[in-house]
Amino acid sequence: LLSAGIFFVIFLYHIIRAYIKSNREKIKFKETRSYGYIVGGGSIIGFEFFCLLFLEIENEIIRNIATGTFSMVLFFSPILIWLIGSYYNKSKKL
Repeated sequence: LLSAGIFFVIFLYHIIRAYIKSNREKIKFKETRSYGYIVGGGSIIGFEFFCLLFLEIENEIIRNIATGTFSMVLFFSPILIWLIGSYYNKSKKL
């Protein structure tokens, strides 16, 4: 749960930071460096949503795989946000 809390704080921080920077410098929201981290957080939230859907399946094997995957993604979410955000920013040369 601590990792999920850290993930959520990082995600909110970058949303607020991108909003303030885009308004202050009069640039698009997508042109801020924080946008890559927002995309990373959004992709993790989407992946966790699909894992939660798979938990509702009656098959015990699929449920165990979904539980393990969900736990690992939740635990490593701060690192995954950093990797996805860094890759996005390098690909867009921000």
